[in-house]
Amino acid sequence: MKILTVNSSPRTGAGSISELLLNHLVQGMQKAGAEVCSVNLREKTIRPCQGCFTCWTKTPGKCILQDDMTKELLPKLIEADLVVYATPLYHHTVNAHIKTFIERSLPCAQPFFELREDGKTSHPMRYDMGKAVVVSVAGFPEHSAFDQMSAYVRFLFGERLVAEIYRPAAESMMQPGMKNRRRAIKGALRQAGQELVKHGAVQTETMQTIN
Repeated sequence: MKILTVNSSPRTGAGSISELLLNHLVQGMQKAGAEVCSVNLREKTIRPCQGCFTCWTKTPGKCILQDDMTKELLPKLIEADLVVYATPLYHHTVNAHIKTFIERSLPCAQPFFELREDGKTSHPMRYDMGKAVVVSVAGFPEHSAFDQMSAYVRFLFGERLVAEIYRPAAESMMQPGMKNRRRAIKGALRQAGQELVKHGAVQTETMQTIN
């Protein structure tokens, strides 16, 4: 299994809880035998989509912008069996880095509409896109802080979304008195990584520990 992880946190190392959680998830995936390619968007040059639709008309499937998204990341996105989107919660949704990444995936879609079985219209994909997992952290203690993000990614990925891994009270989790809880969460994330590779989903008990 080929897995692409996309980390949009502007922080790095111990300063990024998003990255901490993602790293343990990746460890579990690798232990289960997956081939994981990890990308930090803060290290890449990705220009905003211009809305020119050249990728739909003049050069189908190819973006006119020549940057890291076109040359490196889009091919990796297309090839991946599973894509993990890791983002801190900014204003109750994904942050700008990963939103730009998502918008620049427009070449993956066809330019025409199709009517789905639920009666709604959508753009069919040009490629056989991989499954999606979303990982996020928030300082808010309520899990409901992720409601807007959850609604967005469920609409965006539909049936391709196989797991939403959200950790509220993330800053509090890093306090000295939370050492045992932190150890349990890290272990559950590694377990979740293995479960995603082996079963294509995260078990309820594992997710409860993470949450």
